[in-house]
Amino acid sequence: MQIGIVCKVIDNFGDAGFSLRLAKALAAQSNHVVLFHDDPVTLHALYPADEIAGLSLLDARDTHHKLKKFGGLDLIVEPFGTSSEQTMYRFDQELKRICPQTPWVLIDYLSSEDWVEDFHLSQSIDPVTGHVTTFFYPGFTEKTAGLIHCDYPAHLRNMTTQGSENNLKVFVFSYPNAPLAELIDCCNTTDTTTRIYIAGPKPAGIEAACVTELAFRPQSDFDDLLAEHDVLFVRGEDSFVRAQLAGRPLVWQIYPTDDGAHAEKLSKFFERYSAGLTPACKTALWDCWACWNGLKNTCQFSTSWKGLQVHLPELKTHALQWQLRLFSGPELVRQLLTWRLLQRPTLSEQIDI
Repeated sequence: MQIGIVCKVIDNFGDAGFSLRLAKALAAQSNHVVLFHDDPVTLHALYPADEIAGLSLLDARDTHHKLKKFGGLDLIVEPFGTSSEQTMYRFDQELKRICPQTPWVLIDYLSSEDWVEDFHLSQSIDPVTGHVTTFFYPGFTEKTAGLIHCDYPAHLRNMTTQGSENNLKVFVFSYPNAPLAELIDCCNTTDTTTRIYIAGPKPAGIEAACVTELAFRPQSDFDDLLAEHDVLFVRGEDSFVRAQLAGRPLVWQIYPTDDGAHAEKLSKFFERYSAGLTPACKTALWDCWACWNGLKNTCQFSTSWKGLQVHLPELKTHALQWQLRLFSGPELVRQLLTWRLLQRPTLSEQIDI
């Protein structure tokens, strides 16, 4: 199958990371995939070498590329399509023009909110062009598209952590507004041997023996990197999902929105994820998440982090149980390919009688 993926990179590594992971997973299943993008620097950092046969990355801003040669695509996928108006290059519109019969799927952002089940597989028709878009909603229930987990390394499944509560390896991948300095200070002033490994620069002016700055790693190394740590502080969407698949206790920093909607999304996921925890453990985990995301004005993150550590044995067991639940749940790539096979054939697929 010939598949095109439209990746309009807005900021950070979330758009590119998810789109690349989807492209790699589809190509690994004997599909020919073209990832159309507008940020070669970010994509090259995540994918420095050609690892997967059948996958091509194309900078669609380059006017020398003639998109019309891709008119025979069998499927076009647009992750996070609501961001398209924020970009200068609307190559998504050009592909819609040259591929009017090709099924077009818009994969929206991951959410635990109840309404995503009702909107999954819904459709929208452009009143001007008649172009039909089908919406895929990733999620955590059988009535959603699920998560990408077909690519998770088999050797990492069910791998347990080795550190104790007083000998922790903590991975941190955060946005600039996270109280990272408090976490570092907490670990630097206690008698534990906790070490913090930061994916990115540490806060300016802070020198701490407990901190190591990690070099940037390509996406293909990310799962192994997470598996080396005992507690995972992650952000956004792609690293958030991979942390869950790693089966480690995690603290999620959700992407903040100006209207504050991120607080509800964080709460909804926490409600689902924390089911089955003891009340004390659940309260300690939420306090840590809320402080890390700045949802409590008077919250001292160092206090919430210290309060969480006594519950790490329970959280480790819970994380492995959650991991198994995800692996047995819907898989987004499989759902997408199954849906495509049920659609009417495109003009290029029809047998010439």
